[in-house]
Amino acid sequence: MSKENLDISEEHKKLVLARLKTLNPELKIMLGTKNKVSIKELIKNVEEGNDFGKKVIRAQITMLKVLAGSA
Repeated sequence: MSKENLDISEEHKKLVLARLKTLNPELKIMLGTKNKVSIKELIKNVEEGNDFGKKVIRAQITMLKVLAGSA
């Protein structure tokens, strides 16, 4: 599935924010091999709707589809 095929709707954004807000905001995750980012930073970027936030939404929605068996 290409990222062009995955439109980011307000519903996707709400779903991702709801998921992220269940996690410890100080928890840090690895992005790539060197970059760590906190859940709080992920939430901020998703709420702002910037490029990084949109990538987070795409990744989360894709992961949910894989887990649901519909990807």
